[in-house]
This record gives sequence, C-alpha cells and structure tokens, in this order.
Amino acid sequence: DEADIADLTDESDPSVYARDNVFNEKYVVVSKGTTVTFENAGENVHNVLPVEDGAFTPIDADEFDPGDTGTITFDEAGDFPYYCSLHGTKTKGMIGGVRVVE
Repeated sequence: DEADIADLTDESDPSVYARDNVFNEKYVVVSKGTTVTFENAGENVHNVLPVEDGAFTPIDADEFDPGDTGTITFDEAGDFPYYCSLHGTKTKGMIGGVRVVE
C-alpha cells in the first residue's frame, strides 16, 4: 500500500529504527546516493539483511545490539527489501524496504 511508504527524499540523514519485531518506518523512499542509518531502538539484538543476496552490505547481529547503529548507502535506483532473520523471514515478520529514486 503506497500510503505505508514514508517519503524521506528531502532528508539528508534519514533513519530507520529496529524496534522489537518491527522496523519504523517499514518502507521508505530515499534519493540515490543517500546513506540510511539503521538504529536498534529495541531491547533485543537485530540484523538487517537484504532479501536479494548482495543487494547491499548487511548489518550483522554481532554489530547491532540495542542502542547500536549501522549505515547503508544506496547508490543505485531500485527497490531494496530487507528483513531481520532473528525475528522474521524474507517475506514475513520483521521486514521492510528502501525504494531508491533518481
């Protein structure tokens, strides 16, 4: 649903928060070349893995304890779905996505 997609194209340093069992915002749109900061705002360890292997460098669980941050720079236009393998699968549970526009 397009209404569930947060347009962050005007933000120079957008953030996505990993809370327990959910990403906020779940789906975001950013401009090409944007670095998105993922912050673990929950009480559990999380990770951020691309659904398509190699789509971006993952943020591994051993680097993403509560309070930690990790960044991913999106240099190519397209859709980049991701998930936390500790609290979901590639298609359900703790999932999200970044849409990168020109």
